[in-house]
Amino acid sequence: MSRVHTLSRRQFSAGLAAAAAVGLPALAQAPLTKVRYQLDWRFEAGTIPHIVALRKGYFAAEGLDVSLTVGIGAAATVNRLTTGNFDMGTGDMSSLAEFAANNGQVPAKAVMVLYETTPAAVFSLKKSAIAKPADLKGKTLAAPITDGARRIFPLFASANGLGPNDVKWQTVDAALRESMLARGQVDAISGYIASGLMSLQRLGVKPEDIATMRFSDYGVPLYGNAVMATPTFLREQPNAVAGYLRALTRGYKDALMDRNGAVALLKAHEPLAVDAIELQRLRIILEDEIGTAAVRKNGIGQFDLDRYQHGIDALAKVLEFKSVPKAADLVDMKHLPAAPARMIFAA
Repeated sequence: MSRVHTLSRRQFSAGLAAAAAVGLPALAQAPLTKVRYQLDWRFEAGTIPHIVALRKGYFAAEGLDVSLTVGIGAAATVNRLTTGNFDMGTGDMSSLAEFAANNGQVPAKAVMVLYETTPAAVFSLKKSAIAKPADLKGKTLAAPITDGARRIFPLFASANGLGPNDVKWQTVDAALRESMLARGQVDAISGYIASGLMSLQRLGVKPEDIATMRFSDYGVPLYGNAVMATPTFLREQPNAVAGYLRALTRGYKDALMDRNGAVALLKAHEPLAVDAIELQRLRIILEDEIGTAAVRKNGIGQFDLDRYQHGIDALAKVLEFKSVPKAADLVDMKHLPAAPARMIFAA
């Protein structure tokens, strides 16, 4: 069952008071615009900026009534945005291109890039002696079918001399992936850096026993996740899209300035979260995934259409797209916050 989280009336009122306290514009009696948001993953560090914006009243201050639904992978978000049940979501840029190419329709447009480079990786235990891509030949990897890293693995394989049948995939539930690796039931798994590393450590695997191959270090220069909005919502509620991005940017700034406070808000949202694990996961996401040199210089959110097109073209060859979509048709940058507001690392 999908997990959806909105605020109670008392929490909502508290959020408005908090927003007023930090100088955000007060809301009049105008009705709030509902935004049904599909997250890429569970309530953990990667979704903290959304939770911060929700619980601190930043969405409310923008006139938005936001519901956050947990996800099962960034690739799955793209499909879920076609159902009509969601207005916006965090999806994988490569999966967006693949869907458009093979279905002849644009299910959503990316409105704010979050990961300048894909956080996709292959994890193994060092005792398995998988130190380079060639060592994966003949091995069994596990991941959900909706895993963003698994979806683009063929490009990683092609860039490193692996054939399409050189590895065997075992489709597993996301909750079982890391435990299967820890127990030695599979040779390796695919996933995203922060989630994979910390989930393995939570299972008792020591950091020094984990071997990691990041796709971006092995010839895969793709974008990762982005905030997306459906064409209908973009057309009918452009102000809501812009407001969501402004509030989310504030959430990122707050998470950077007060990581302990951000994790405390996560804990209030998800009582099962482990503070120490989520603090480490948040550090990896903010410093290694979000905080690239380009983002530190130019701010979060901006797309390079030529670079995205290059990635689409590369994927089209190895995944045998039915057609090759244009990057410009999959991106809409009109609703990004102004450049100064997007400088989340300025402080």
